Amino acid sequence: MNTPNWERLRIFKAVLESNSLSGAARQLGVSQPTISRQIRTLEKELGEVLINTTPDGVEITKQGLRLAPLVEDMMRSALQIVSDAVDTVSTPVVRIACGPWVASLIARHVIEMTESPATCQLEIVSSILFADIPRREADIAIRTKKPEKGRMKVRRLPHFNYAVYAAESLVAGRESAFDDRRFSRFEWAMLLPELDHFPTSKWLKAHCNKAPLLRCSTSINLLDAVKSGHVLAILPAFIGDNEHILKRVSSPFIPDHGQIWMVLPDDVGRRPHVRAVADRLVALFADITNST
Repeated sequence: MNTPNWERLRIFKAVLESNSLSGAARQLGVSQPTISRQIRTLEKELGEVLINTTPDGVEITKQGLRLAPLVEDMMRSALQIVSDAVDTVSTPVVRIACGPWVASLIARHVIEMTESPATCQLEIVSSILFADIPRREADIAIRTKKPEKGRMKVRRLPHFNYAVYAAESLVAGRESAFDDRRFSRFEWAMLLPELDHFPTSKWLKAHCNKAPLLRCSTSINLLDAVKSGHVLAILPAFIGDNEHILKRVSSPFIPDHGQIWMVLPDDVGRRPHVRAVADRLVALFADITNST
């Protein structure tokens, strides 16, 4: 038996709480196929069947019911460990959960986020899953879907622009890269099919009927693909514009439903270090929007 992945245990717990794959997907902000795939992988790791799908939802097996309280105890213990660790640190820690692009942005602006001398420490958790703010899995979560329920505060962040990018060596002297002919005359890279609900994936599918040459599970892998000099892909302007070997071949745009939300604990007013980092994040996003 392989050691089970922590995030897959979180997914299993969400399925237990919602009693459906679709409910777990909404709770975690990912697609239903992602939930299903991760559960099947967890079952392979454990060597046991945990759930059976039925027309009425999911049916938890005996093995799944036996695992459920153990997962709950693990989550509770992990949160207590984090809480105890924070209490012993003189400099407060702010934990930010976000996607890979935003994680890269924050990491490059760590001094602006923490000030100099540092008033706090940052922990950046980059994942396709969104942290559970009410359970203190993170202090701040940045996500592309507004949460539908839960005790938390939500702030809408300034959007940032995307554009189509290519290696300069690929598009040099090829005018077709700079207009709609790019969709049929060039190879493309995009995210996996189960991530087609992402705004950038929706935008590309609406404009390009050609099957992509490459699909990636993580958005930041698109950057490596474009830099290889063989494919085009959609990147945030703050990422693509900083790569000297890449060229922006489209006008900047904001995909439909491309809103960005910051999720904060409901007691953020009593946590000045979290509130301060949240304010700095808003300013950072505004600067990025204005500069691209």
